[in-house]
Amino acid sequence: MTLLSFLRRRVLGKASSIIKRVVVPAVGVVLVLRLLTSQPAHNPPHPTNLILPGEAIDPIFEKQVGIGHTSMVRGHHKEPLEGLPVVPQPSPVLRDHPPPPIPPPAQPPALPTSNSHRATGSSGKESSGKESSGKKSSGKKSSGKAKPSSSWSLASANITDSHKVRFKGHAITNQTVTLTLMSSSDKVFMSLNKREIYRNLGDRGLHVVVINQHSGKVMARQVFDTFSAGVEEEMVEFIDDVRDGRIIVFAVLDEASKNLSWRGRNKLKELGSRWSDKLAYRDMWALVTRKGGLKMAETYSNVATADTGYEWGGPVFLRTDFDLEEEDGECGWPENERNDARRVFCSRYDGYGAICDCGVTSWSDVFFHADDQLHQQLSQKKLYKDLGVVILASDRPHYLYKTLKAVWEAPGVNRERVVVYADAHRREITAVARLFGVHLVVEAQRGNSSKQHIRHKVQRVFRDVLGAKFSSDTMPEGNLPDDTLPPFSCSYLLLLEDDIQVSIDIFKFLYAVSPVLERDPSVLAISSFNYFGYRDVANSLTTVYRTSELNPLALLLPATTVHQYLAPKWLVANATKEWYNPLEEALKAVPGRALLYPEVPRARHMGYRGVAIEGGIQHNFFRDHVLALTTDYDLSDAEVLKLESTQYEARLLQTLKNSETIRFDFCKHDLLYKENPLVIYVAYNGSRSDEASITYIFGCLRTWSLYAEAGWRGVWQFHYHGHWLSVVAVPLSPYSYLKPTDYEVVTAPPTTTTTPAPPSSRSTTTTPPPSSS
Repeated sequence: MTLLSFLRRRVLGKASSIIKRVVVPAVGVVLVLRLLTSQPAHNPPHPTNLILPGEAIDPIFEKQVGIGHTSMVRGHHKEPLEGLPVVPQPSPVLRDHPPPPIPPPAQPPALPTSNSHRATGSSGKESSGKESSGKKSSGKKSSGKAKPSSSWSLASANITDSHKVRFKGHAITNQTVTLTLMSSSDKVFMSLNKREIYRNLGDRGLHVVVINQHSGKVMARQVFDTFSAGVEEEMVEFIDDVRDGRIIVFAVLDEASKNLSWRGRNKLKELGSRWSDKLAYRDMWALVTRKGGLKMAETYSNVATADTGYEWGGPVFLRTDFDLEEEDGECGWPENERNDARRVFCSRYDGYGAICDCGVTSWSDVFFHADDQLHQQLSQKKLYKDLGVVILASDRPHYLYKTLKAVWEAPGVNRERVVVYADAHRREITAVARLFGVHLVVEAQRGNSSKQHIRHKVQRVFRDVLGAKFSSDTMPEGNLPDDTLPPFSCSYLLLLEDDIQVSIDIFKFLYAVSPVLERDPSVLAISSFNYFGYRDVANSLTTVYRTSELNPLALLLPATTVHQYLAPKWLVANATKEWYNPLEEALKAVPGRALLYPEVPRARHMGYRGVAIEGGIQHNFFRDHVLALTTDYDLSDAEVLKLESTQYEARLLQTLKNSETIRFDFCKHDLLYKENPLVIYVAYNGSRSDEASITYIFGCLRTWSLYAEAGWRGVWQFHYHGHWLSVVAVPLSPYSYLKPTDYEVVTAPPTTTTTPAPPSSRSTTTTPPPSSS
């Protein structure tokens, strides 16, 4: 018997029963349990399948980290992955073509279901937290149906497991999206599921992008140059106007901290920011947060600690993933035409405040109601049917909305005669115009400079609305379109810009003063704006002044002025001067010609961004302008008649003769509050080189002091501390002879920028006043 036979018979034969009854079943049970509980083997992905911070952002960084196969991983500058929906890029502006159709309204919104998220940052300090679901907004109703997967979701975007951001305890679902962003000294870039949603390579400041928490679509894009003074006020207002629940993304380009004061930093802290207080000069910073909830991710790079070799903080890269809400919450507004327009508008755009507030159930509740009875009275005026309102708009839809809202709230506006002239077919501008139901005319930019663009646009306005005729050499290249139907025709035109805020009584004021245009041919136009409209010197609602200086803001132009003085002298097509240059020359050509303007402004400039405006100028010279806030006053016909040339001159002369001469330095010793008229004589010959003394006095009055503006025959008048104060320029004014012989005219004290005046004419003042400049 061989050894093999012995083992098979003697050993295995005795154990066969044990193997059959115990071992085999046990092994089978173990195998079944292992099969049921085990996970498929997960092999670490190849480096070419990883999404590193910034991989889909910067081609230079992509080369540095050694990502190779473009068939697996592609930057934003490459072709999209196969099966990945193509990012809708902004199409080039279409010239003289009808605007693109607005897409159908979004599905009804619903309540949130999941808010899980995690984040990672690649530079500087990092922080992430689990976001609370937040409170449900009042006034919303549930659609009752689960919303299908968004086009931005991982499933629709064909993102593989190796591309997902995995974190312990976070389940990746079809509604999970991954946001990647970069903030640096020369670039801000954002992508959602590797699809570009925002890029900016040149605008300094804080870049803000608002994302819909249900669909993942971008609702608003704004750039706030908080390097400039005052811009943070606009940023805070915009954030307050965004609806709760929206995803808000912040990123710095170049510099955003110099004039970011406690107001702006506290607002960012309310949104969950940890590093906003520490943001310093040229630091890089990025934040992803949910308004009304907690922040999702934040990263920060300090100049002092960044090892970049540059004067800026190192670029910051941030990635965070969060779940889109499967149900959309729709506002429970009553069903009517106006609310339907609100639903369509608010499903696409955000940052407009009450118009998209679910608690504001009626269209009329969006607006302030002054006096319906006053509107009925003004609608009976002749000018109501003869006045058209034209708003010149650029790519600033939030400004346009505020301007239209202010116009809508003013009693006496004829809403059928309001038209917006835009630069190009822009979806959001079109949506704002449709929301208010006003006319919209798209005038393509013509010319090589901003002055030419504006001049040709105003030229078309005059041709369409007032029927003006222009010579062929003034027409831009390609001429103005002749196959367009004018929105309306009128005899008077109120010309506004999209960053002009009008007062509640602007039409009451214009209807009361406009008869002077017919009675006195020397009055060419009426302006609702006043450069001197500061609180200390703008107090009388019924006081109106004449001036020989042109003020082109918020200008009421009669058709006769356009036909007689503007159209015949219109500048040639390639001229580089402003459109109002012919009107300015007409005012100076004949002594006595005038423009009227109110002491208390009926319009003020509100924009911090524009072709000829920036935050510092707006903050220093226009932000503190007051605006008439009531319609409870009476501008009688007798007062209006005093604005005619002969009566105005007689009243001015009588006022100067009855005024007490100021013989002390009221820049150092303030005037007591009384009601007696006062006069002061200041050295000024009318030239720009001799403005030091007159602007010095304006600075003492805490009003406009950049240069001499809006005087009449060398006289400026204000209501200051109860006094009707007249400032007479010597020797410019013909009323200089009223100066007492023993009176020394006031001159500015010597400074490093002014030449000392002769002792015989020097004032006793010794210290310069505060100046708004």
